[in-house]
Amino acid sequence: MSNKQFEYRRVQIERYVKAEYEKKFRKNARVSIRKRHKFMDDMTKKVSKKFGKDVLCLIDFSKGGFVSLIAPSKAKSTDLGRLFSSFTHTQVAYTSHCVDRFSQRTDSTENCVIKMDTYITDALLTYGENDGHLTCPSGVFVYEIMEGRLIIKTYINFDLLSDKQIEKFYGSGTATILPKEYIAREHGDADFRLVDEE
Repeated sequence: MSNKQFEYRRVQIERYVKAEYEKKFRKNARVSIRKRHKFMDDMTKKVSKKFGKDVLCLIDFSKGGFVSLIAPSKAKSTDLGRLFSSFTHTQVAYTSHCVDRFSQRTDSTENCVIKMDTYITDALLTYGENDGHLTCPSGVFVYEIMEGRLIIKTYINFDLLSDKQIEKFYGSGTATILPKEYIAREHGDADFRLVDEE
């Protein structure tokens, strides 16, 4: 996104948040922590719905709703649609389809690129175990390598996986990153056991 586009979008978001702040709170009023959290949750939902899920805005309550904005991730148009660059992994990019699916399947209204970056950090540890797929405790990312970059095409959360897919993606090689609710506390409750190789 060019600087002009970003500046235009930033001004729009700041005006929108400031108007919402003025509707909700009196000028120079002290705002409780509970009300701050509620307002920030509401603004996150509204801003992501109105301006996109790649935007993160921070509200400074000490300055009467002053908003600072962290630039959205760099995006470029390709044959796969828009690609959003990862903030933390320079060789990783997410398709717009992936951002939408991740948002729907995790019921996330916050900045999806930042949240996916935290998930992908775990998932990258499983690179090479399942060709075209990376696993993390919450689900599976489908990827393709293009021009030396890892393009994350979609996200499937754990609840949507079939038993066959769970067996394939979370076999003995990746069983250590299963969600905690799938790990038995007692030996007798387990369907299978992992044994250290000697």
